[in-house]
Amino acid sequence: MLKTDCKVAQKGFSAGPVFFCRKAAVYPDPAEDAGLEEERLSRAVEALHNRLSGRLQKADQAEAELFEAEIMILHDAGYTGRARTLVKEENMNAAEALHLAEKQLCEKLLSGGDPYIKERCEDIRGMTAQLISLLSERGTDLPREKCILAGEELSPSDLSLIDPDLILGILTEKGSPTTHVSVLAGNMDVPYLYGVENLEDRLCDGDYVILDAYSGTVIIDPPEEERKAAEERRNRLRREKKQWMEQAAGCFTKTKVYANLSGMHELETLQKTKADGIGLVRSEFLFLNREDPPSEEDQFEVYRRIVSAMDGKEVVIRTLDIDSDKQAGWLSIPPETNPALGQRGLRVSLLNRELFGSQLRALLRTAASGNLRIMVPMVTAEWEIDAVAEEIKAAALELEKRGESYRIPELGVMIETPASVMIAQELASRVRFFSIGTNDLTRYTLALDREVSGLESFYDPLHEAVFRMIALAVKAAHDHGIPAAVCGELGGNPAAVEKLIRLGVDELSVSVGKICQVKKLVSEIEKRNPERFSETNPEEQK
Repeated sequence: MLKTDCKVAQKGFSAGPVFFCRKAAVYPDPAEDAGLEEERLSRAVEALHNRLSGRLQKADQAEAELFEAEIMILHDAGYTGRARTLVKEENMNAAEALHLAEKQLCEKLLSGGDPYIKERCEDIRGMTAQLISLLSERGTDLPREKCILAGEELSPSDLSLIDPDLILGILTEKGSPTTHVSVLAGNMDVPYLYGVENLEDRLCDGDYVILDAYSGTVIIDPPEEERKAAEERRNRLRREKKQWMEQAAGCFTKTKVYANLSGMHELETLQKTKADGIGLVRSEFLFLNREDPPSEEDQFEVYRRIVSAMDGKEVVIRTLDIDSDKQAGWLSIPPETNPALGQRGLRVSLLNRELFGSQLRALLRTAASGNLRIMVPMVTAEWEIDAVAEEIKAAALELEKRGESYRIPELGVMIETPASVMIAQELASRVRFFSIGTNDLTRYTLALDREVSGLESFYDPLHEAVFRMIALAVKAAHDHGIPAAVCGELGGNPAAVEKLIRLGVDELSVSVGKICQVKKLVSEIEKRNPERFSETNPEEQK
């Protein structure tokens, strides 16, 4: 038995046999036939693209952004394009060409390339390993039973190959709480430990390990009695969580708990959660991964289905929110040194009025038969809201000319920049609700992108400055008699929920998978403070 201290990327507890993700060897043998070698490379790229696309279709918003980034890298001219050139002009075999293309691209990025992709070299290395595995026909060498996934370094493309239900936990040599793999582990609700030196020398496939990502330890090859105790603890934690969620499904809370919807695949699950409504529909899922923008009719059909499925409950649809890092191929946004400060959110809509008008017309048509509200992202000035109001009027006029049924729904803004907080009083006089996007508000307030590696200790979503920003926004909303919601990750953070409620936040909008957990937590908080939350459960009045 060996017990080792590790670093925690995602908390949790698990135990089980190891499945080791090893990199296929690369040999400098020249290609016997450059044409055939190029075909092999193309087939491997296509196979990995299909796998990533398959996971993308089932992903929530956080996961979708990661898989979209992977697909972009996969087809980058400086990566697989460079590898094809090396095969064709240097007579390299495909695996060696990929390895060299990866090395050259990472060297370039690390010397001062795009700030987003610069920190994604671990993803590129993982992608190379998957492509080489496919080339060596090891692509089918995947776990077939539940396991602890281990490796020197993993990437989203590694996880895209594996059924998420088979992953009990993750253990790696290299890693970080802010890597893409950590985000995916959190979404899958599996513990993730990293920082074990010489992992491949210590572990073999099938070795039994216990991951305690609460204390930050891994136990390799424990005795039988410890295995049994670990499995009992793992199973008990699962039962308790399931029971807790079942109890939460029926909770009544004065503080409304809404859902964030990232795609149509989440709708069926959402309908089983007892959410009070949808506080954020990320409409960009309609605009990405296609050759042309969706038509007004395409959008209307999807929005109508969402509103209809909620059966009268409130639905808030956010207008298009993309940028040069997360953009649609048909929409030309030039590369930017810092996309977080460039063309994104409402700016894109106001710079593409025809596209914006089409979305607004679809939304107004949907509102005619459903409980719909519109929300606009990335607001920094009063004139932007005035411009949106004019666009809504123009959309209504066009629908009237066409004889279409429509309704102008309530308009709200996302409060996600320090500028919007500082002019919150003025914004509140122009709109009917606020929704505080804490993910961007945190990074703009702290002047720190959570994707930047090496600065994890500086990224603090519970920073007092963030809460003071929220407090200012909530006060402005209530001064003008409108509600204030939180729709960022902070709303689903157990360490933050009570403080948000005490600040006066009226609604929490969280990922579909966290609805029950947050409802139960909010219910307990409100029971501890009966003098502040005395509203009667409407079900009890019947």
